[in-house]
Amino acid sequence: MAKLMSTAAATGSNRSPTSTSLRAKLVNILVCPGDVFDDVIASPHSAAHWRLPVLLNCLAGIVLFLVVTNQAPPLGTIGGELQSQPAATAMANPPTNTLAFGGAKDVPAGVEFVGMVAIILVAFAGTFWSALVLWLIGRLFLRARFSWLKAVEIAGLTTVILALESVVTTLLIIVTGNVFARPALSLMVGEFDPADKAHQVLAALNFFHFWMASVLAVGLAKLAEVSAGEGAVWVFGLWVALRIALVVLS
Repeated sequence: MAKLMSTAAATGSNRSPTSTSLRAKLVNILVCPGDVFDDVIASPHSAAHWRLPVLLNCLAGIVLFLVVTNQAPPLGTIGGELQSQPAATAMANPPTNTLAFGGAKDVPAGVEFVGMVAIILVAFAGTFWSALVLWLIGRLFLRARFSWLKAVEIAGLTTVILALESVVTTLLIIVTGNVFARPALSLMVGEFDPADKAHQVLAALNFFHFWMASVLAVGLAKLAEVSAGEGAVWVFGLWVALRIALVVLS
């Protein structure tokens, strides 16, 4: 009897934890990404883990794009008409890409269509690129072997943070009447000048980009089975290097 009980206990301890629903993963990724990634890595591959988050990111990015290009914040503008602003789209690495469309309130339908298609393409391509970066870091520098498809799932789930960023950015633009408003240190600048290097640096210090890089660092650590600190060194090192390059080359 005791032997049977010990065998059952051993079997129970070896059994993998019950996988949570996709809805739960999308919520928990914001508060406890490590637990979500453990669940994803232990589960069979599921394309839904990256498809739905990326589609949500596309939807949020398109709404932001339309608000910016049509320049129609409900609370009106202060100090004249708004100028056209690059529309934030999906992530490229851990970073977010932008598409610039010049125009006034009456944006041609063709331009809007091309812009929305571009946002969708960049969102999906950015997810695959981020996964490739994680996979290469793990393979070349951390000497770890893990599936690229799992890296795609990890990168895809983190795009929920970018979708949330687009929502917050849209609300900031509507409330402030300023198409340059971003959840970044540049929000403290009275009048943002996109040609000013100092303003560009402040804009690069975006809270959501920092948050996403942190979550990707956790994902890399889980995939490569290294410490969170080691994963953060590689992800944030790349994150800082990319932002410096964008500011210098712009």
